[in-house]
Amino acid sequence: MRIGLLGHGVVGRGVTDILDSRTDGLAEVAKILVKDLGESEDSRHTVHAEEIVGDPSIDLVVECMGGLEPAHSLVRAALASGKSVVTSNKKMFASYQKELRGLAAAERKELRCEACVGGGIPWIHELSRTRRIDSISSFRGILNGTTNQILYGMAASGAGFGEMLREAQRLGYAEQDPSDDIDGMDVRYKVCISIAEAFDLLIDPAGIPAFGIRHITAGEISWAAAHGRTVKLIGRACMQDGRLSALVMPMMLKDEDPFSRVPLNFNEIELAGTTLGTAAFYGQGAGSLPTAHAVVQDILDIASGIAAGPRRMQEGTVDLSGSEGIYYVRTAHPELYAGMKTEEAMPGAFLTERVSCREMAERAGQDDSCFLAEVEE
Repeated sequence: MRIGLLGHGVVGRGVTDILDSRTDGLAEVAKILVKDLGESEDSRHTVHAEEIVGDPSIDLVVECMGGLEPAHSLVRAALASGKSVVTSNKKMFASYQKELRGLAAAERKELRCEACVGGGIPWIHELSRTRRIDSISSFRGILNGTTNQILYGMAASGAGFGEMLREAQRLGYAEQDPSDDIDGMDVRYKVCISIAEAFDLLIDPAGIPAFGIRHITAGEISWAAAHGRTVKLIGRACMQDGRLSALVMPMMLKDEDPFSRVPLNFNEIELAGTTLGTAAFYGQGAGSLPTAHAVVQDILDIASGIAAGPRRMQEGTVDLSGSEGIYYVRTAHPELYAGMKTEEAMPGAFLTERVSCREMAERAGQDDSCFLAEVEE
């Protein structure tokens, strides 16, 4: 099978390294789209995307570019020209999955996204395997290695958020603009894709409330520790009585919760199934070779004729009306939370009574400087 690779950054280079050395010729990289030929000595490099998406000899396009455009247009063009596609681009795929899944089905081509969620963890694969037998009722996960690295470092050292963010950037875990990570957007995209795989529902990512860790302080970490808890950024979704709830939010997890012990930049994701019960998957959620490993697994499945099979997906919406929780809120605008406060946690911060998740999300959505975390009961 001849592969056209769109993008040759951290993940794309990992894909090339693995395919060039470890797959026994089952799949070969024929063309690689790069930004600039520079001093490249690889004859496969090109700066013209049409040499990949328009080449009839290329069977499969692998998209590792990141961002919305031109990645979306090129994936759409590849599918429309009769090529299967593998992508590692969670932002693009979550934003356009309805269109792209529909096009792949119409063209009877494969569209795979294992690397979009959990990096090297075979999360999408395990969701698919579990659903052959079980209905999945819920999933939750630490889905972003950057924020876990920051939170772990704050807890271990007592340092503030800014210092640990700079350290994560120095280590290469955080981008120069870390907004998608620290504001919960990256986890939102991954939850969106996981909902499609777990529940056959296509959700607008913007419909999933997302609260990040941008405004966390060492005070929150200390307060949580003093109360036997650890702060983690959690993405989750639950299907109950035909109603889908989904949320991205920091949680103050009890120390006995296994997620509280996930270190450094590692990810852990957990599902609940009818006969399987609870199963958890742990590993590297990002990085060149772990993520490329997931991409190549998808490539090899397609090259070996292992089809994902037809899926009947419907559009859906998130409904938090049946969800409740107790929340830690630190805000300069306590008036937004009138009637919710039960006790002061520390100056400027309070705990709520057990309140509607939907109402809390609506109020906190108006408060652009708050730190909000659900307190595990």
